[in-house]
Amino acid sequence: MLHTKDIIKRLKQLLGYKTDLELAKLLEVKPNTISSWKTRNTLQFEKVIEICKQHRIDLNELFLTNPNAVFNVDLENRRVKIISVDHHMEYFLNPEKCYATSPTCIFPTDEEIDTAFQIGTESMYPSIKVSSYVLTKKILLDEIKPWCLYVLVVEGKGILCFRFKHITEDGSYLFISDNESYDNLVVQEAEIREIFCIRGAFLANSKGMSEF
Repeated sequence: MLHTKDIIKRLKQLLGYKTDLELAKLLEVKPNTISSWKTRNTLQFEKVIEICKQHRIDLNELFLTNPNAVFNVDLENRRVKIISVDHHMEYFLNPEKCYATSPTCIFPTDEEIDTAFQIGTESMYPSIKVSSYVLTKKILLDEIKPWCLYVLVVEGKGILCFRFKHITEDGSYLFISDNESYDNLVVQEAEIREIFCIRGAFLANSKGMSEF
């Protein structure tokens, strides 16, 4: 999937807009919000998707680096395991068993992803809303980068979604929330069972994720 600044540029082109101010008015956000999205490489996908629906913009054309690439591969190899909020505890207790019984879905993205976790808290609101599915790829802990979003499986805490800030002087990992009402997360390396980088997010509706 494209970087946020490229998605915003492409969205303006598809809408026939020239400035971020025009786009901000359409999305009903402050102009500096769009600047923040570009800096942090984040996006309020639900707002953008709703605008695309209203203006009949193909999501593949907006989000994919190569819009036609997703249709030229074996779709069976693009199936992603879905871990809903109802199955977070099952995944935490026995990931292998949960994976074996979890449903799969094909998402319209050319990013390399392997798991879609449903978000059950507002820790990353407004960047990611509750009930959104974040599209992730499992990585090694030493691959994390500052200000990027991650799903973590943490001993004694469960499945969490936070933004990585930095490693502290004592070697702890500091993760922060985009929601001011939530505390930051400080964990030791030994406490992190798994970490997944977030490469996209989709908000399912009553008609299912196929629309997205």
